[in-house]
Amino acid sequence: MTHDSAPNEKRAADWSPEQDRGGNARGGGSRSPQRLAEYDRLRRECPVAWADDHSGYWTLTRFADVTEAARQPGTFESGQFFIVAFPEGGRQIPITLNPPEHTVFRRMLNRYFAKERMERLEPVVRSYAREHLAPILRAGGGDVVPSLCQVLPARTLAALMNLPDAASRDLMAQMASFEEMGWDPEKVAPVIFGVFASYIAQVVAQRRQEPLDPDLDLLSGAMAMEVDGAPLSDETVIGIGTQIIAAGHATSADALGAAVYRLATNPDIQMRLRRQPELIPTAVEEFLRLETPLPELGRRATEDIEMHGRTIRAGELVALNYAAANRDPDVFEHPDSCVIDRSPNRHLSFGSGMHKCLGAPLARLELRVALEELLAATTDIRLDGAAEESTGLILSGFTSLPLRTQVAPPVQF
Repeated sequence: MTHDSAPNEKRAADWSPEQDRGGNARGGGSRSPQRLAEYDRLRRECPVAWADDHSGYWTLTRFADVTEAARQPGTFESGQFFIVAFPEGGRQIPITLNPPEHTVFRRMLNRYFAKERMERLEPVVRSYAREHLAPILRAGGGDVVPSLCQVLPARTLAALMNLPDAASRDLMAQMASFEEMGWDPEKVAPVIFGVFASYIAQVVAQRRQEPLDPDLDLLSGAMAMEVDGAPLSDETVIGIGTQIIAAGHATSADALGAAVYRLATNPDIQMRLRRQPELIPTAVEEFLRLETPLPELGRRATEDIEMHGRTIRAGELVALNYAAANRDPDVFEHPDSCVIDRSPNRHLSFGSGMHKCLGAPLARLELRVALEELLAATTDIRLDGAAEESTGLILSGFTSLPLRTQVAPPVQF
């Protein structure tokens, strides 16, 4: 492979995430055989690949490279977290921050996702899962995306943040509008950073008037926090709340939909998990590995970096492609197979390093509980029509997932 040209000189593209090798629009979504085959090719032949899309950026596809970059914030800094053109929406805390600032905020936020908090939240999540599964089970099926996969994370987030349950309905309405936009960042961003921020601003104003225990309430904890001896501004607190909602809903909803899709299209897997429900937590990890909800995140090089004979110039964008790294055969035996008892499973679906997903414990809780309840209440689930995949450039999920269900007697409604 030849050494790269000097800055500002035209590079030949190694691949295009938007097109196939013949120059045609790439179809089939992020889980399509064509896309997965391209990831395989890049890992083998061009692990540091240049794409002209989105003003030009590099893609890392090997597990070792992605992991190393994620753990070097001084060299691969955060800031523009999506490669696609994403309009500025204010600082998103903590995902856009770098050390030492990131460390301060992350330490404060971690406690709201600690193990004991998830244990207290589990009965609430389980009651929500049963509530939203009940109509599907009574009817013998239905579309689980709007009736379970979207609403369960919305209600769970509301419970986590001590918001009224009605807040989840507002969130659902906004998410539906995002789907209509095709998750186009140019259109979605103003909604995320406008509507969500406006709502959180109202909650922050209410917390100012009626404070909650900062040890139990995330927004109150942020309001009580000090950095360099000064309290956080309302704008910063609002940014934290907005980021929790924006990052915590769509990814969990997509992960749950993908997990249900795996079950519905693999009767042997669902039957084994009914016989051995203790395997559901490890199955969740395997579903996450194979169906990476957020396929890639962006970093920016702070200096010239030599990798595999390529030169990444200071200031250039670099995509850490978690979806490709999650199928690296150097790390995962039989990487394209769904091995529900795979252990260890070092998947990168929650990232790695200091920016490893803050809400990973919550997402794991939602997926585990939802699958436990779905499998315990049924003897069989199958697709009842075509599943419709999301068409956006950021996430990887389903907009429709019609199921046919057989109920396991007795079921209490």
